[in-house]
Amino acid sequence: MSTDSVCMVVKNRLSNDARVKKEMAVLAADGWQVTVIAMPEEGCPEEEQRDGIRIVRPPVISKAKEKIRSQVVQASDSSDNSLKAKIIRFLRRSKSRRLIADLQRDIPWERKLRDAAWQVNADVYHANDLDTLEICGSVAAERNAKLVYDSHELWLESSRYLIATHPINRIRLKKIEQKYIKKADAVIAVTPLRGERMQEMYPFMKNLEIIENAPEILVQLPPTGKLRAMINASPDTVIALYQGVLCPERGLEELLEAAKLCKTPSVKFVLIGMDAWNGTLQKMSLDMGLKDKVIFLPPVPSEELPDITVDADMGFILFRNTCLNHYYSLPNKLYEYMMAGVPIISSDFPELNRVLTEVNSGITVDPDLPESISNAVETLARNPELRKTLKENGREAALDRYNWRPQSLKLSKLYDGLRKT
Repeated sequence: MSTDSVCMVVKNRLSNDARVKKEMAVLAADGWQVTVIAMPEEGCPEEEQRDGIRIVRPPVISKAKEKIRSQVVQASDSSDNSLKAKIIRFLRRSKSRRLIADLQRDIPWERKLRDAAWQVNADVYHANDLDTLEICGSVAAERNAKLVYDSHELWLESSRYLIATHPINRIRLKKIEQKYIKKADAVIAVTPLRGERMQEMYPFMKNLEIIENAPEILVQLPPTGKLRAMINASPDTVIALYQGVLCPERGLEELLEAAKLCKTPSVKFVLIGMDAWNGTLQKMSLDMGLKDKVIFLPPVPSEELPDITVDADMGFILFRNTCLNHYYSLPNKLYEYMMAGVPIISSDFPELNRVLTEVNSGITVDPDLPESISNAVETLARNPELRKTLKENGREAALDRYNWRPQSLKLSKLYDGLRKT
């Protein structure tokens, strides 16, 4: 009997995608032959075997084009006020230019991703998000294979789609989802309300499963001290941590305003993650005089994050209500904070409020009001007993139910239904 095989495609860097890494490990442990096609990463080979899983990273563009692109990015993201730099900045921010550039970059790369997926000849093609759905859907149809659509985001209700995407590209993406979600043998959503919304949008959708972004169980927490050493913090420093991508609509501008309002001298604000905002926050922090109060750290692989998270005295989730994708979110960091025993300061949105109220592991705030965020920080900073209670509640709930174990069982069951008969 031949081994069932699955090809997972993800249009990002695998090292920072905790969800995809957990899913591919579950499927490999269940006996699936797993191939993952992902974005190239510096220091990683174009192809490798890792724990029995084949990982393929097709090159995005040539080295020559990458060099030109890096020069353009450097010029446009600097504080250079020369005419050349101003023209580059204007062109980069033009929606029409972005459409052309996106298509110029994405079409050839997506062709490479599709070619790589075709070479796998899998029994199941697993699309991680809408930007890989057409790749997996088209190959699955030609190979007479099954299709799984793993919707990490409520993409068509996200700000990046509604605001940042060119109208022509919005039409294209909408048609892709409408076409292939009908053909999907299973659809995965990450929160109950996102799943309900997708069911409303596509009542014909079949085999919907909710698989949340919960972390692996950490029975024994890593030793504390790593983050404090990294920022040279004293034992009595209260660390207020944001972990995640640095980008708009995550409430980070408001967080800086809250840091400025915070009057407790022992509080240090730490932001760690990939900078997708090209130094905007760092410059803003300096302009606000927060050099000694706000510290920025580069991203680390998801496996190393618990070593840092465990040092925090509070953790932020401050999505702004700019789209349903944010409003219905239950991000990785919610459960990562809970697993590490970190009290949470979160936007007062339905899914987040539901979990935090049930567990009593954090405080909800209005993410648009820096005063609301600052008040929550002050409350936790000045009340170590409250922090201890929220810490213990979150940690207990994470060990009991808000972890990857129940989610992995749902994924295994879903995939058992896709096996060859």
